[in-house]
Amino acid sequence: MRSGRTAKVEEFEEIVHRFEIPLLQYARRITGDREQARDVVQETFVKFQRNGALRREDEPATWLFTVCRNAALNVCRKERRMIYVEEEVIESRESEQPMPFDQLERKEATGFLLQIVGTLPLRQQEVIQLKFQNDLSYQQIAEIMQTTANNVGVLLHTALKTLRQRYAQVAGDFIPFNPKPNE
Repeated sequence: MRSGRTAKVEEFEEIVHRFEIPLLQYARRITGDREQARDVVQETFVKFQRNGALRREDEPATWLFTVCRNAALNVCRKERRMIYVEEEVIESRESEQPMPFDQLERKEATGFLLQIVGTLPLRQQEVIQLKFQNDLSYQQIAEIMQTTANNVGVLLHTALKTLRQRYAQVAGDFIPFNPKPNE
C-alpha cells in the first residue's frame, strides 16, 4: 500500500508531466521569453502545490492556466510588453516524415497563418491559443480570462471569421506543388 504522501507526490508529478509543456508554451507566448516563461510555470506549480490544489475535485487545468496567465501578465506589466505569437514555438506533431516540398509548403502556410493570427487583437489570439493549442472548454477559457463563456464564443467566432477573410484575400499566392510521378 502506498502512503498518502507518496500518492500525493505521484499525483503532483503526473500533473506536472501533463501540463508543463502546454503551460510553458502559453507563458512564452504571453511573455515572449523562454526563461521568463519557465519562471512563470515554476511559480505556477509552486503555488499549485502550496495552496493544496491537489485536494480540488475538479480538473486542475483551469486553475493552472489562470495562475500561469496572471503571473505571465504580471511579468509583462513590469516590462510593459506583450507578445503572443512566435513562429519557433509551433511544433510539428506528425509522426511520419513528409516529403521536403510538403514540409516547405506546410512551413510557409504555418508562417503565413501565424502572421495573420498575429494581426488579431490580443484577447482573440489568447482565445485561439487556449482553445486550439490547449483544447480547453469555453467555460475553462472564460474562467482563465475572467470573462463569460458567451464572450469566449464571440471572441472565437470573430477571430475565426477574420482569419478566414484575411486568408482568403491572400491565399491565392500559395500555389500547391504537386509533382507528377515519373511514368
